Amino acid sequence: MKNKISPPQAVFFIIQSQIGVGILALPHLLMKDMGHDGWMAIILACFFIQIINTIFLYIIQKYPETSFFQALIEVFGKWIGRTLVALYTVYFASVCIVVLAIFTRTLGIWVLPLTPNWIINLLMMISIIYIAKEKIAAIVRYNFILTPFLLMLSLLMFYSLKGTNIDYLMPFFQTNLSQVSLGLKDVVLSMNGFEMILIISPFMKGGIKVRYKVMTISNICTTLYYLFITLICFMFFSPIELNVIPSPVLYLLKTISFGVIERTDLIFLSFWVFVILATLSNYLYFCANGVSSLFKKKEHKKFVYYFAILIYAVSCFLANDNFRIQRFNEFTTIAQYSFIYTLPIFMAIIIFIKHRKGKVKSHAS
Repeated sequence: MKNKISPPQAVFFIIQSQIGVGILALPHLLMKDMGHDGWMAIILACFFIQIINTIFLYIIQKYPETSFFQALIEVFGKWIGRTLVALYTVYFASVCIVVLAIFTRTLGIWVLPLTPNWIINLLMMISIIYIAKEKIAAIVRYNFILTPFLLMLSLLMFYSLKGTNIDYLMPFFQTNLSQVSLGLKDVVLSMNGFEMILIISPFMKGGIKVRYKVMTISNICTTLYYLFITLICFMFFSPIELNVIPSPVLYLLKTISFGVIERTDLIFLSFWVFVILATLSNYLYFCANGVSSLFKKKEHKKFVYYFAILIYAVSCFLANDNFRIQRFNEFTTIAQYSFIYTLPIFMAIIIFIKHRKGKVKSHAS
C-alpha cells in the first residue's frame, strides 16, 4: 500500500495532466471557429469525454491490476501489442515535445526575450528529469501540491470580472453543426490528459466505483475550470478583439495591476511554469515507463534520460519557428485521435468479443 495513489491525488493528477498551455489560447480558437457561442463547446466536450471515460472504465474493469501497457500485449497479442506500446511511448513523447516547445516560445516572447530558447528549454528539462525519474506515487504527490497555482489563475480571472460585458455573449445559438464540430475538436484536444487514468489505475486505492468517481470528478472540475476562464475572456474582449489575440488569457492578465504590482502576466507565467513542469513530467514518466515495460525492466530511470535528450533536441529545433511547431502539432493531433479515442475503443471491442466467447478470463477480482 506504500505506493498506492489515493482518489483525491488521482483526481488532481488527471486535472494537472489536462490543464497546461492549451488553456492560454483556447478562447481565441473557440471564437475563431465558433464565434461567441464557442464556450458551449466546452460543455459538449464534457459529455463526450465522459463517454470515453466509460469505455476506459470497461477496460480497467477487465484488467484492474494489470498495467495498461501489459493489457495491450494481452489483448492484441505479443507482436501487435508490443508495437502499440512503442507507438504509445512515441505519442507521449510527441505531446511532451509540443508542450515544451510552445511554452518555451511563450516564455521567450513574454518573460525572457533576451534569453536563447535552448537555455530556457534546458532549465525546464533538468527540472522535468528530476521529477520524472521518481516513482509514480511521488509524481502524483507533486501534482497534488500544485493545486494552489490553478486557484491563483481563477482568482486573477475572477478579479477581472469588473471589466467584463455580458452582452458580448449575445445572442446564443448562432452556430451551425460544422462550427460546433470545429469547436468541439479545439476543446477536446486542449483537454487531453484524461487518458492517464488508464495508466495510473493499477496503482490506485479502491475499487472500480472509486475509479469512475475519480474520472467523473476530474472531468467536471476540468470542464468548470476551462468554462470559467473562457467565459471571462469572452466577456472581457469583444468578438473582434478575441479573433486576433492569440493568447487572450495572458493579454487579460496584462491589464490587471495591484498598486505596486505591475505586469501580472509575467508573475503568472513565472508560477505557471510549475504547472507545465507537472504536465511534462507526467508524459515523460509514461514514455520511460512504456519502454521499461516493453523491455521488462523494473526501473524506468535510465529511459527518462534517453527520452529527455530526444525531447530536448526536437523541442529546441521546433521552438525557434512557430511554423514548425504548428506542423508538428498537426501530427500530434492525428496521434491524439488514434491513441486516446480510436485504439481504446477498438481495444474495448476486442475485450468484449473475447470475453463474450470465453477465450479470455477476466482479470477483475
